[in-house]
Amino acid sequence: MVAARFFSRRIFLVVIIGFVVSLLLSAAFYTTDVRPSAEWLPKFPNSKPNDPSFTFPPKDPHGIVHLDYISVKPDKTETSKSFWNIPYAASAGGENRFRAPQPPPLYNRNGEVVHWSGKLGMCPVIQKIDAKLRNREDIAGPEVRGIDAEHTEDCLSLNVFTPGDAEAGDDLPVVVNIPGGGFHLPGRASGKDLVEKSRVEKEGEKLDKGIIVVTMYYRNGIYGFLSGDQIKKDGDLNGGLRDQRATLEWIQKYIRYFGGNPDHVVLMGTSAGGASVLLQLTANGGDNTFPAPGTGQRQLFHGAIAESPASPTFYTRDQANLFWRNVALGLNCTDLSIDCVRKASVGDLYYQNYPMSFPERNTPPRWMWAPTAEREGGVWTQPATAAILSGRYAQVPTIIGFTTNEGSDQVKKSTDTLGEFKSYLKDHYPLLTDGDLDQLARNYPNDRHWPDSGRYWDAVAKAQGDIRYICPTKLASDAMGYHNPNGVKAWQYQWDVVWGPDNENGFGTKHAGTVGQIMARRPNEISDYFISFMKTLDPNVLKSENTPEWTPLGVPGPKKRMFATNRANMKEGIKWSMEDPDPAREQRCKDVRKMMPRLQQEILRKDADLGEGATTGKPYKPPRRLL
Repeated sequence: MVAARFFSRRIFLVVIIGFVVSLLLSAAFYTTDVRPSAEWLPKFPNSKPNDPSFTFPPKDPHGIVHLDYISVKPDKTETSKSFWNIPYAASAGGENRFRAPQPPPLYNRNGEVVHWSGKLGMCPVIQKIDAKLRNREDIAGPEVRGIDAEHTEDCLSLNVFTPGDAEAGDDLPVVVNIPGGGFHLPGRASGKDLVEKSRVEKEGEKLDKGIIVVTMYYRNGIYGFLSGDQIKKDGDLNGGLRDQRATLEWIQKYIRYFGGNPDHVVLMGTSAGGASVLLQLTANGGDNTFPAPGTGQRQLFHGAIAESPASPTFYTRDQANLFWRNVALGLNCTDLSIDCVRKASVGDLYYQNYPMSFPERNTPPRWMWAPTAEREGGVWTQPATAAILSGRYAQVPTIIGFTTNEGSDQVKKSTDTLGEFKSYLKDHYPLLTDGDLDQLARNYPNDRHWPDSGRYWDAVAKAQGDIRYICPTKLASDAMGYHNPNGVKAWQYQWDVVWGPDNENGFGTKHAGTVGQIMARRPNEISDYFISFMKTLDPNVLKSENTPEWTPLGVPGPKKRMFATNRANMKEGIKWSMEDPDPAREQRCKDVRKMMPRLQQEILRKDADLGEGATTGKPYKPPRRLL
């Protein structure tokens, strides 16, 4: 009898201890406001390259990297190692829906070594608007680990690509590539080619191992950007952006074990990935540091590249609550409670992941899912361009640019009338006034027609290209040249390179045209500029010999941009030159700047409680030099 009581007491103590330990681990790994407690970081200072206090792990003959919660085995070639689908957080399903990323489980509890299964492990993709074309089946349930599934809510994983001979402690530059996809699609990006391209050898002698590339999945669609009062009360807004932030924290803890330098991290992204780069620059009012044990405040990143960044439409409170209502009622949650939505089955919630129309509009925008402004003191209180114009961003070296025809493959080619032109823009920006639409019609006249297209396709393509991409990008980059302190440089470019028939069919230099040049294995001049920046935070140090010096913004004289074009003669290759501002574009961007509150690219502070509209009040006015 005594023995039985003693045995029961032991079981009780073990259960209590296990429960307490699990609570401590959960509290320590990430915090819900993305200002980490740092309790989960290594307990030794390692803020400087070659810090003698960094404990080098023993070399593994199979290239396996052993971390404190997981051991990962790479796919290896002679020139690179690819560590696919390393979980950086727990499943985002069930009770973790609409919350900041939570600590990952222990994968090495039983000595397991994780090697890529060949499954994508991808976050849920956006479904069709037409309910008859949606399904509940193309997503794994909670019984399947995310790393063993194709599409799953347990998708918060990252990929590390290193040189084949990279070793712990090499302190190689780290590039964090945030995939695009309009906050709708979970882009899957490989960094293998970029790693191999960055390596420098001469006559068989290794001169420079190159760089390390990290890519990640983050939640998108309703999983990462659904908002509303219910999430505000019991959850975390902007989950997709918080996932990205958690990846940056993971890098600070673990990248040295792969050969990377946590004190030389460059963010890079295209389209929504470029928007994410700018949003990470502006998070926490531009404070990109976090507390690390033994080292004080530590920077999450040290440079940034944004290619064709989008400027998403931040939701008003009414819009956010409408989208929440649509999802909740679609799940038969008539009380609209977040508890009910969290309890919905995996397939039923997936069925609700589709583009929705703004209030009083009948057609969803092409890329409708977007962040929501948080209250003052939150992490993301303004759209990126507005925050940068006001000087609230992390002041690090940047390369930011756009293509000439950002909107040509983003709009309806069948747009044929002035009414359709205005309706398309109103579907995307419902707060625009009739006066705004008339001004846009004057700025983008129906004066150029192309084969097999509506008469207003060229006009609406130019309008959307300026509104969503070119003008916000240019305004942000110019503002950095103005605000940055001496020694922190900002470089700007315009990519005007066309391929095949696009010079004759009206598409021109399409959206995000540079990304294939940078990520592909083939060496090229723009990659040389970018790789130079990745390694030295200056595009000129390691540039091609036959390309011009890239002048940064903010130097005396007109604002300048690097201009790359092949339109005059595609057979002669790309011509590079430094160009003065385009006066016509400058004027159009002034008009876009005035409309930014109604484009929902600027949230007026008096209305910033959950992005509660931006229709009244006086917006921030930048110095004349920025206009």
